[in-house]
Amino acid sequence: MGHNRYFWAGICVVLFLGAQLFQEIALRFWIAAPRTSSEELLTYLNSTDKARALLVMGGIVVLLVPYIVLALRYFSAQPVLSVLGLLFSVSFVGFELAHRSLDFFVVGGMWARQLQSATDGSAREMILNRFAVWNEGVHGLYFPLLMAHLLASCTFFAMTASEWKLGGRFRLASAAFVLNAVRLLGRLLSMYGGWAWLNPLNDRLYFPAVFVINGLLAAWFFFLAWKGDDKNTSALI
Repeated sequence: MGHNRYFWAGICVVLFLGAQLFQEIALRFWIAAPRTSSEELLTYLNSTDKARALLVMGGIVVLLVPYIVLALRYFSAQPVLSVLGLLFSVSFVGFELAHRSLDFFVVGGMWARQLQSATDGSAREMILNRFAVWNEGVHGLYFPLLMAHLLASCTFFAMTASEWKLGGRFRLASAAFVLNAVRLLGRLLSMYGGWAWLNPLNDRLYFPAVFVINGLLAAWFFFLAWKGDDKNTSALI
């Protein structure tokens, strides 16, 4: 039964990666890059963009499963870190869900339609000004969102690092979380610290980094489901 939860945790990470892959393909080949704020807002009405937004939102929500499985696995040996890791990760998912829900149902579901049907120039300008304020607000919201994700990654790294000495597959999770922490720190420094040379972490390097990190994490879960835990870590289950 315990090994089954590792399998489903791995499946959830793969579902998240699938959503990220669809987003990468859609943005590269199917969704035209907007040239103006008006085009950017009207992109929300694109059926492919709607599918992308829903898949990414769902992919982030299912990450709760591997986070819970991680916390349960280490709770008996490291209860404080387990609880902190779960709190930070749930906060990250909560911030993401709040942001993406407003973006999909309000910005895309209401403002984009209002812009499409607006015939008066002043009405269009009012909608676009509202959209600009929203984008500025999202920039501010991303700070606690990224911080929660960073703290969760650091906490989960501290938990899984206890198995580093076992080598092999037991190092996959630690490697994934430390790489994710470095990636998130780079994104924070790029967005809020003015470190422009780290900007690729928010654009062209975003998907490759996410793919490698979550690929390592999924492999770790599948190894645990397939081969089970080493006898030296059985007390952690």
